[in-house]
Amino acid sequence: MKAGEALKIMREVMMLQHKSRNTIKTYLHWAAKFVAFLHDAPAGRSREENVIAFLTRLAVNEHVSASTQKQALCAVVYLYKRAIKKDLGDISEFTRATKYQYIPAVFSREEVGRVLDHLDGIGALWGEIMYGCGLRLGEVCGLRVKDIDLDRRQITVRQAKGNKDRTVPLPDRLVDPIAKHLRRLQPVYENYARRRVPVAMPDRLDRKYPNAPFEWGWFWVFPANEPVKKRTDRFVDPRWIGKLWHVHDTAVQKRIGRAIRAAGITKKAGCHTFRHSFATHWLESAGSAQEVAIIRLQRLLGHSSPKTTMIYLHCIKQQSDVPSPLDTLRRAA
Repeated sequence: MKAGEALKIMREVMMLQHKSRNTIKTYLHWAAKFVAFLHDAPAGRSREENVIAFLTRLAVNEHVSASTQKQALCAVVYLYKRAIKKDLGDISEFTRATKYQYIPAVFSREEVGRVLDHLDGIGALWGEIMYGCGLRLGEVCGLRVKDIDLDRRQITVRQAKGNKDRTVPLPDRLVDPIAKHLRRLQPVYENYARRRVPVAMPDRLDRKYPNAPFEWGWFWVFPANEPVKKRTDRFVDPRWIGKLWHVHDTAVQKRIGRAIRAAGITKKAGCHTFRHSFATHWLESAGSAQEVAIIRLQRLLGHSSPKTTMIYLHCIKQQSDVPSPLDTLRRAA
């Protein structure tokens, strides 16, 4: 099987399995990099040896992180099992990248306020939802009208990371801004519905419910400026052409990034920093009950394991009754 054909099959299988766009993009990136690596590989080397050599080079020569190396491993295994239909033997002998304790960057409450002060309109709504509800970037972009319940003050996040649904509380301060946004969005929806422009639907629900793509409940809270068009510079799934998708995540990232720089914040921060800040500040508000609150926070964030949520205990501002020796040092005037 030729490399191009294998990558095409891999893409199609991932789409059939409803992998997220980011997962498809990332897996294809590493699979293509592995295919390029094979062009220079010595002849006669087994599949297992090639995979081990590729993963070892990532750690030794390219100095990738442990998570990046694992990501590449998953992509290569997926390529062989799902596209090429060949099982790999023992590939456990590769040099593993060094793991380290990662502590995410977190805004202070004052920094959150400064960033939000440099956002207006829909940009401010993006930032407030990320910080106020702890949503990921893709979860904000993918919100539909039916997912927001203003009366019950909650948002339902559909098919999030790991293909899981969850509900999160909606802050009272967001009720009026979201209600106003939805009122402004109504004429936009009516225009598309009148022109019979469908919104993209999950799990091919448009086949089961033909009218659903034109209903208000399924309309995007943050729609793109126009339906998907055929492109010549990059691949576009033919099933997407002519349908309306949500705002592209890069548009949100750029706007949030400009606000962070304008606020004078030098931390390595972005959209996801709002989510980290939500979790950290939420735990700080829990006070002495932080260990118990971890379980509730795990559900709010949609983590599969509490170990993932525990990282935010390291982000909390440490309080100590014992002063630093520097603060008690007596020096000559």
